[in-house]
Amino acid sequence: MGKVNLAVTWFLSMLLLFGCNNDANVEKTEEVNRVGFELIASEKSLPSYNHGFMFQREEVPKHTYWVKEVQNQPEYESVWKVYGLEGKKKNVDFNKESVFFIGVQESSSCPYAEENVKISADNGVLKVLLTEEDGICTSDATPRTFVIQGDKDLSKRVKDIMITQSGTETNVPINE
Repeated sequence: MGKVNLAVTWFLSMLLLFGCNNDANVEKTEEVNRVGFELIASEKSLPSYNHGFMFQREEVPKHTYWVKEVQNQPEYESVWKVYGLEGKKKNVDFNKESVFFIGVQESSSCPYAEENVKISADNGVLKVLLTEEDGICTSDATPRTFVIQGDKDLSKRVKDIMITQSGTETNVPINE
Protein backbone atom coordinates (compact mmCIF):
# COMPACT_ATOMS: atom_id res chain seq x y z
CA MET A 1 0.00 0.00 0.00
CA GLY A 2 2.88 2.39 0.77
CA LYS A 3 4.22 2.13 -2.79
CA VAL A 4 0.76 2.82 -4.24
CA ASN A 5 0.31 5.92 -2.03
CA LEU A 6 3.80 7.11 -2.95
CA ALA A 7 3.07 6.62 -6.68
CA VAL A 8 -0.29 8.43 -6.41
CA THR A 9 1.33 11.26 -4.44
CA TRP A 10 4.13 11.54 -7.04
CA PHE A 11 1.61 11.50 -9.91
CA LEU A 12 -0.56 14.20 -8.31
CA SER A 13 2.52 16.30 -7.55
CA MET A 14 3.67 16.09 -11.18
CA LEU A 15 0.17 16.91 -12.42
CA LEU A 16 0.04 19.99 -10.21
CA LEU A 17 3.58 21.00 -11.11
CA PHE A 18 2.99 20.71 -14.87
CA GLY A 19 -0.49 22.17 -14.56
CA CYS A 20 0.85 25.30 -12.84
CA ASN A 21 3.76 25.54 -15.23
CA ASN A 22 1.39 25.14 -18.17
CA ASP A 23 -0.82 27.97 -16.90
CA ALA A 24 2.21 30.25 -16.68
CA ASN A 25 3.18 29.37 -20.26
CA VAL A 26 -0.36 29.97 -21.50
CA GLU A 27 -0.41 33.32 -19.71
CA LYS A 28 2.90 34.35 -21.31
CA THR A 29 1.74 33.19 -24.75
CA GLU A 30 -1.52 35.11 -24.43
CA GLU A 31 0.43 38.24 -23.46
CA VAL A 32 2.69 37.93 -26.50
CA ASN A 33 -0.22 37.11 -28.83
CA ARG A 34 -2.74 39.63 -27.60
CA VAL A 35 -3.65 41.84 -30.50
CA GLY A 36 -3.41 45.39 -29.13
CA PHE A 37 -3.81 46.74 -32.70
CA GLU A 38 -6.85 48.01 -34.61
CA LEU A 39 -7.64 49.30 -38.07
CA ILE A 40 -8.57 52.99 -37.76
CA ALA A 41 -8.76 54.05 -41.44
CA SER A 42 -8.81 52.61 -44.95
CA GLU A 43 -8.85 54.65 -48.15
CA LYS A 44 -8.11 54.22 -51.84
CA SER A 45 -4.84 56.15 -51.90
CA LEU A 46 -1.08 55.73 -51.88
CA PRO A 47 1.94 58.03 -51.71
CA SER A 48 2.50 59.78 -55.03
CA TYR A 49 6.17 58.81 -55.01
CA ASN A 50 8.55 56.54 -53.09
CA HIS A 51 9.41 58.69 -50.02
CA GLY A 52 12.00 56.06 -49.06
CA PHE A 53 9.53 53.60 -47.53
CA MET A 54 8.43 51.61 -50.56
CA PHE A 55 9.20 47.89 -50.47
CA GLN A 56 8.89 45.49 -53.40
CA ARG A 57 9.03 41.72 -53.21
CA GLU A 58 11.90 40.25 -55.19
CA GLU A 59 9.96 37.05 -55.86
CA VAL A 60 6.83 36.66 -57.97
CA PRO A 61 4.25 37.97 -57.32
CA LYS A 62 6.13 41.25 -57.10
CA HIS A 63 3.75 43.01 -54.72
CA THR A 64 4.75 46.52 -53.66
CA TYR A 65 4.12 47.88 -50.15
CA TRP A 66 4.44 51.31 -48.54
CA VAL A 67 4.93 50.84 -44.78
CA LYS A 68 5.60 53.63 -42.31
CA GLU A 69 5.36 53.80 -38.51
CA VAL A 70 4.72 57.14 -36.80
CA GLN A 71 5.03 57.92 -33.12
CA ASN A 72 3.99 61.57 -32.74
CA GLN A 73 1.26 63.97 -33.84
CA PRO A 74 3.27 66.14 -36.29
CA GLU A 75 4.55 63.04 -38.09
CA TYR A 76 1.02 61.58 -38.13
CA GLU A 77 -0.30 64.73 -39.81
CA SER A 78 2.53 64.76 -42.34
CA VAL A 79 2.37 61.07 -43.25
CA TRP A 80 -1.44 61.26 -43.53
CA LYS A 81 -0.89 63.84 -46.30
CA VAL A 82 1.95 61.87 -47.94
CA TYR A 83 -0.37 58.86 -48.28
CA GLY A 84 -3.01 61.14 -49.82
CA LEU A 85 -5.64 60.35 -47.21
CA GLU A 86 -8.63 62.68 -47.17
CA GLY A 87 -10.95 61.22 -44.53
CA LYS A 88 -11.22 62.34 -40.93
CA LYS A 89 -8.20 61.36 -38.84
CA LYS A 90 -8.86 59.47 -35.63
CA ASN A 91 -7.39 61.14 -32.55
CA VAL A 92 -4.40 59.16 -31.29
CA ASP A 93 -2.76 59.43 -27.86
CA PHE A 94 0.89 59.06 -28.89
CA ASN A 95 1.91 58.67 -25.24
CA LYS A 96 0.15 55.29 -25.34
CA GLU A 97 -0.02 54.33 -29.01
CA SER A 98 1.83 54.20 -32.32
CA VAL A 99 0.36 54.25 -35.82
CA PHE A 100 1.31 52.18 -38.85
CA PHE A 101 0.47 53.21 -42.42
CA ILE A 102 0.36 50.28 -44.83
CA GLY A 103 -0.11 50.92 -48.53
CA VAL A 104 -0.94 48.08 -50.92
CA GLN A 105 -2.34 47.58 -54.38
CA GLU A 106 -5.64 45.77 -54.83
CA SER A 107 -7.92 44.68 -57.64
CA SER A 108 -10.50 47.36 -58.44
CA SER A 109 -13.18 44.69 -58.80
CA CYS A 110 -12.29 42.99 -55.47
CA PRO A 111 -11.24 45.70 -53.00
CA TYR A 112 -10.18 44.76 -49.48
CA ALA A 113 -13.15 45.48 -47.23
CA GLU A 114 -12.32 46.43 -43.65
CA GLU A 115 -13.96 43.27 -42.34
CA ASN A 116 -11.58 41.25 -44.55
CA VAL A 117 -8.48 42.69 -42.85
CA LYS A 118 -7.25 40.58 -39.93
CA ILE A 119 -4.53 41.91 -37.63
CA SER A 120 -2.48 40.02 -35.06
CA ALA A 121 0.97 40.22 -33.48
CA ASP A 122 3.44 37.53 -32.51
CA ASN A 123 7.17 37.50 -31.72
CA GLY A 124 7.91 41.02 -32.95
CA VAL A 125 5.89 40.66 -36.15
CA LEU A 126 2.67 42.53 -36.89
CA LYS A 127 0.61 40.24 -39.12
CA VAL A 128 -1.85 41.70 -41.59
CA LEU A 129 -4.02 39.23 -43.50
CA LEU A 130 -5.80 40.68 -46.52
CA THR A 131 -8.57 38.58 -48.02
CA GLU A 132 -10.68 39.35 -51.05
CA GLU A 133 -14.38 38.82 -51.56
CA ASP A 134 -15.29 35.67 -53.49
CA GLY A 135 -15.73 36.23 -57.18
CA ILE A 136 -13.82 37.00 -60.31
CA CYS A 137 -11.24 39.72 -59.76
CA THR A 138 -9.50 41.79 -62.40
CA SER A 139 -5.71 41.89 -62.35
CA ASP A 140 -5.43 45.68 -62.34
CA ALA A 141 -3.72 47.42 -59.43
CA THR A 142 -5.52 50.20 -57.60
CA PRO A 143 -4.29 51.90 -54.42
CA ARG A 144 -5.34 51.10 -50.86
CA THR A 145 -3.92 52.41 -47.58
CA PHE A 146 -4.68 50.96 -44.16
CA VAL A 147 -3.96 52.89 -40.98
CA ILE A 148 -3.43 50.71 -37.92
CA GLN A 149 -3.21 51.99 -34.35
CA GLY A 150 -1.36 49.92 -31.79
CA ASP A 151 -0.30 49.85 -28.17
CA LYS A 152 3.01 51.73 -27.95
CA ASP A 153 4.70 49.09 -25.76
CA LEU A 154 3.69 46.30 -28.15
CA SER A 155 4.65 48.44 -31.15
CA LYS A 156 8.18 48.86 -29.80
CA ARG A 157 8.64 45.09 -30.18
CA VAL A 158 7.40 45.05 -33.78
CA LYS A 159 10.32 44.94 -36.21
CA ASP A 160 8.55 43.65 -39.32
CA ILE A 161 5.10 43.46 -40.80
CA MET A 162 4.03 40.17 -42.37
CA ILE A 163 1.49 40.99 -45.07
CA THR A 164 -0.46 38.09 -46.52
CA GLN A 165 -1.99 39.11 -49.83
CA SER A 166 -3.38 36.75 -52.48
CA GLY A 167 -2.17 33.84 -50.35
CA THR A 168 1.43 35.10 -50.46
CA GLU A 169 3.28 36.13 -47.29
CA THR A 170 5.71 39.03 -47.49
CA ASN A 171 7.87 40.13 -44.60
CA VAL A 172 8.18 43.93 -44.84
CA PRO A 173 10.69 45.80 -42.64
CA ILE A 174 9.30 48.84 -40.83
CA ASN A 175 10.74 52.22 -41.72
CA GLU A 176 10.46 54.54 -38.74
